[in-house]
Amino acid sequence: MNVLSFLKQYAEQIGGQFTDYDHAKAVVVVPLSDNRFQTVLCITQRSAVSGREQLLFASKICEFYSEMDLKLLLQKHGNFDYSKFVLDEGYLKIEASCLVDSATEELMKEMLQEVAQLADHYELKLTGLDVH
Repeated sequence: MNVLSFLKQYAEQIGGQFTDYDHAKAVVVVPLSDNRFQTVLCITQRSAVSGREQLLFASKICEFYSEMDLKLLLQKHGNFDYSKFVLDEGYLKIEASCLVDSATEELMKEMLQEVAQLADHYELKLTGLDVH
């Protein structure tokens, strides 16, 4: 299955925007409720653990700041279906990943939506803004 081709079709289906950068990287702008949108980076890459092809969905929440309650965030992400919090290059992000071999269309839809919704929720909760 061509993952990015499917994500392009899905973005069109939900009224979002799809921008591909190359054969392994694209951005989907996901429409949410209350006229809000969230940008999700979609990447296919080699898994550092298994060496197999992996699909990664990632979205920025906000810049990391020292008063952030990391323990609480770790406890919260235990309740997510697919996603986890990640600190990367000074930003708190939400990421979800799966192996491309097991990525069904339904799974990709659910993961993309969860990443977008959680990133938007925590961005608003932590900053009070709609930035990303």
